[in-house]
Amino acid sequence: MYRTGTTDSDSPTSDELTAVTPYAIDHTTSRRSILSDVSSLRRIRTNQSELSRILSGIRDDRQQDFEESQRYKAVIQTEEVLASQLELVSRNATRQDITSNLEAEGAFTEKEEHIDENGAVIQDDPPPDGGFGWVIALCACLATLATWGSNAGYGVFLNFYLNSNTFPGATEYDFALIGGIVVFLAQFLAPISAVLYKIFGFRIVCIAGIIIQTAGYMLASFATKTWQLYLTQGVLIGVSFVLVFMPATLIIPTWFDKRKATAMGITISGAGLGGLIFSLSVNRVIEQTGDQRWALRMVGFVTLAAAAIACVVMKPRNYKPIPLSQSLKKEFIVENIRLIVDFSVFKNYAVVLSSLWFAIALLGYTMMLFTLASYATSIGLSHTQGSNLTSILNAAQIVGRPLMGYTADRIGRANLTASVCLIISILLFAFWINATTYATLIAFSVIIGLIVGIGSTMAQPIVADMMDENIAKLPAAWTGMNIFVSFFCLVAEVIALSLVTGGSRPYLYTQIFAGCCFFACFIISLIFREWFIRRALKRRLVVTEMKIRKLEKSQSGYLKVGILENDQTEDPGQFEILEERVERYNNLLRRSLFAFLIRTVYPIRV
Repeated sequence: MYRTGTTDSDSPTSDELTAVTPYAIDHTTSRRSILSDVSSLRRIRTNQSELSRILSGIRDDRQQDFEESQRYKAVIQTEEVLASQLELVSRNATRQDITSNLEAEGAFTEKEEHIDENGAVIQDDPPPDGGFGWVIALCACLATLATWGSNAGYGVFLNFYLNSNTFPGATEYDFALIGGIVVFLAQFLAPISAVLYKIFGFRIVCIAGIIIQTAGYMLASFATKTWQLYLTQGVLIGVSFVLVFMPATLIIPTWFDKRKATAMGITISGAGLGGLIFSLSVNRVIEQTGDQRWALRMVGFVTLAAAAIACVVMKPRNYKPIPLSQSLKKEFIVENIRLIVDFSVFKNYAVVLSSLWFAIALLGYTMMLFTLASYATSIGLSHTQGSNLTSILNAAQIVGRPLMGYTADRIGRANLTASVCLIISILLFAFWINATTYATLIAFSVIIGLIVGIGSTMAQPIVADMMDENIAKLPAAWTGMNIFVSFFCLVAEVIALSLVTGGSRPYLYTQIFAGCCFFACFIISLIFREWFIRRALKRRLVVTEMKIRKLEKSQSGYLKVGILENDQTEDPGQFEILEERVERYNNLLRRSLFAFLIRTVYPIRV
């Protein structure tokens, strides 16, 4: 089989080959007969304008998009693959000892299981996709509210710290770095949390996280020195996030299958809901008490209650506990770490590009989120109005994030990502910079809140699409991406504050930098979109060439009549269509700057 411009990594998927591989292919057959058969048809095309041919080609590819829509999979959740792979490691490493111990204790009865093509454990009793699963999803939402939701209210604390002398000697960069430490640790330590979850189980890890988080907020309320605030509201809170949030997300895939995306949407909505709640309540308590102490305690009590409910109610479905004598073995721990940490995934340059895109997107998002309230104060608005804007933005994210996920599944995830990044950059440059009244800032907060979370919403689906040919390495790719972006999150607000100047528009450079971040994301997303387009075109080229060979053999009498009914061989224009596709794909796949630019904007679904 001839394959122009293809590589092994870009081979067609199993679904694509299903329709063509059952037929024997004569590798000695020449294409000359095909070319002679369609020579007369090609003369017709010479009378067509070049524009008409281009439009016809685009319509043909869009039609293929529609035909492939049934195979355009819903995004594979990283948590699902990670949970399945961790389960496999457990079974392979300790299966015999664990089974004998648990059966002796009457803990469970082993059921017949199978392993699917992605390495997931297929059980006789599939997830219920509802019922008590929705309670689990709501509890996971509470876990998200207690972690990322509470962190969304840090912008109010930051605004207070910057405009008060609560910690003499501390600089604005100290307070910015404290907020960055939380996000840095939450991203950087995520792999360790997954391993601890597998060793000790959900409840022990979650309880440890709750204790650390509560201690962090309570001790921060008594802090009198800057280093104490670093340790409490920075380090302790950041560590607690991965111990509460990460294990909760690993439980969701055990309860849902077809409705997993909906369940994860409910889980992630806790971030926006928590941002809305804490932004309003923290500012209110600070106004009533005059300082941040009782506001920190209030956040500690609320997060304690929310996380405790999640800890008590949530549990993995069909959980089979592993004795510590087995899970603490060196071999067991090493195998789990190898599953999660594998930097060879960065040999795929598309993964590198998506990591860079995610990092810059989070950089711009963090700068805008934590600067909005301070910017409002700088133009003469009150602290209450500033916190209201942050709350409105977070409320809009509750609607915007699920909506972006739904839209991406319809028009293509890379397509939506590139479009939204461009729209955000335009809004930041044209709207935010010129918004100088409370009313205009409310409108800006609503609009930008619907789409500004594009980074955290689409990063996982995009990397899942990139790893669809080696899905077992998806957890490693996601881990590597989180470690990479954690360093950007650490310094995001420090960069934002360093750009603040004096004068009537102190946040102008910060606004411009945030806009440049999302414009850079737009450029990067076009580049990895080109990678998706190129891969899709190579796959379609292979499938088209195989169809031509089948048609050639059919005309030569090697195939029985009717065996290619699905290919509509009776259509006299079939050869012309397929030859046009081959010619078009070869042109689009040329190694030239012009072809590269064409692929970045080629209008198909990816």
